Amino acid sequence: MSKQISEPTILVPLDASDVGEPPRALVDLLSPHQLVVLGYYTIPDQTAADQARDQFGEEATDAVDAVADRFAERGAGVDSVVVFTHDRSETIDNIAAEYQVDAVLTPGDVGDTLNRILVPLRGDGNLDRILGFVGVLLRESDASVTLFNVAGSDDEASRGELLVRGACDRVGETEGIDPSRVDWRLERDTSTATAIVDASEDYDLLIVGESQPSLTDRILGDVTDEVIDRSTDPLLIVREK
Repeated sequence: MSKQISEPTILVPLDASDVGEPPRALVDLLSPHQLVVLGYYTIPDQTAADQARDQFGEEATDAVDAVADRFAERGAGVDSVVVFTHDRSETIDNIAAEYQVDAVLTPGDVGDTLNRILVPLRGDGNLDRILGFVGVLLRESDASVTLFNVAGSDDEASRGELLVRGACDRVGETEGIDPSRVDWRLERDTSTATAIVDASEDYDLLIVGESQPSLTDRILGDVTDEVIDRSTDPLLIVREK
C-alpha cells in the first residue's frame, strides 16, 4: 500500500546553466513545503563531470543557492544540490530517489497565480497519495482544484464519473477542504492526451501521479509524456511509494 502524504517533499529541478528568477506564484505555492532544489548541468558525453564542475561549479552553485534562498525566505525548508550530468532524466530520477521526494515539478509557463489546478485521474494505484497531496497543497494555499477524467466509451464514462465524484468527496471529507474549492469534470474523447492538453488551457497547474518506479514512465506512460510535451502548464508529478 502506498504511504500517505502528510508533509510532502517536492523536487524542483532547474537548468543550472541558465537559472532564472523563480516566479512569484511558484514561490508562494511551494514555500509552505519541504523542497529539494536540484540544479542539473547537462554536459556533452565527451566532457568529464569533474572537469565541468571545476570550470562552472561555483557559478552554478551560486545561482541554484540563490533560488533556494528565495524559497527559504518565505519559510520553506530547502536542500539544494548541483549535479553535472550527461543524462538529465536519470539525474532527476536519482535525486528524487535519494531524497525520497513525494512530488517532482516539471517546468511550464507560470503566470501571476497558480490558483487553478487540474488533476487528471484514472484508477491509479497511488490514488490515495495523489488526493492526499492535493489536500495538503490546498490547505496551504488559496487554490481550487478540478478532478478530471477522460472516457472513451459509455462504460468508461460511468466508471469515470464515480471515480471523480468519489475523489471530490474524499478531498472534502478526509482532507478537510471546503467543498466549494473542489469540483469534477468528465470529458468524452478517444485521445486522453488531447483531452488533458485541451482542458489544461483553462488551468494554471496540473497534478498527476506516476504509475511506474521511474519518472520516465509517468502517470499514463506515453500519454503523460505527450501531455508534458504539449502542455504549456507546469506539472507536479506525485511519486509512487
